[in-house]
Amino acid sequence: MTSTQSRVTALEFSVTDMQKAYISASLMDDRLSSLASHNVRGTVINFGNATASNIVITVKWYLQGTSFHQETIIIDSLAGRAMMELRFTYSFTGTADDFQFTVSWI
Repeated sequence: MTSTQSRVTALEFSVTDMQKAYISASLMDDRLSSLASHNVRGTVINFGNATASNIVITVKWYLQGTSFHQETIIIDSLAGRAMMELRFTYSFTGTADDFQFTVSWI
C-alpha cells in the first residue's frame, strides 16, 4: 500500500469512528463524607453523532480503598451531540472517603 493509500484508509477509519456514539460523564458527590445521604450530580455527554443506547453508569463509594456501596444509573438512550444533567440522592450507612464511577453503552 502506498503512503497516500494508507492516509486515505486512516481518514476513512477516523470518519467512521466519529459517526459512532462516544459517551463521557463528569460526576461528583456533593456530600462525600456524609453519614446519611450522598448527592450525586453531573453531566453525561454523547460526543459522537450516533445515538447511544443502554448507558450504564456504575457508581461506587470507598472507605480506605475498599468499596462498600454501589449504585447503578441507567439511561435508555442519548442522542448524538447531546448532553444530560444528572442528579440523584442515595442514602446508605457509612462514611465514604472516595467516589468513583464507570460508564458503558451500546
